Amino acid sequence: MAATDNDRVTAPLEVAIGGQTGLKFTPSELAIVKERTGRSLMQILQDEETDEKFTVMAWLRLRRDGHDIDYDDMGNVIIDIGPGEPPDPTSAMPSTIWPNSAGSGA
Repeated sequence: MAATDNDRVTAPLEVAIGGQTGLKFTPSELAIVKERTGRSLMQILQDEETDEKFTVMAWLRLRRDGHDIDYDDMGNVIIDIGPGEPPDPTSAMPSTIWPNSAGSGA
């Protein structure tokens, strides 16, 4: 769902970033993050004193999903950091891995 302003889409109301396996970004997006925050993406992600990393990750997710949202418009977007999609049970590793010697007696 998106927030609208005179029939113009301005920003999604909610974005989920939980369960992300990695960040995807362009050099232009890195420059925008640095310009808007005064810090590099890596500095933001490594800073344990601020929650700004969630805003940056949500902004990047929206950009990957095709939303051309300005970084400064992220203030009212709800950021969901839940676990994300449930894991695919067909691709799960077994819960117990037996040593080679268990089956062969070696």
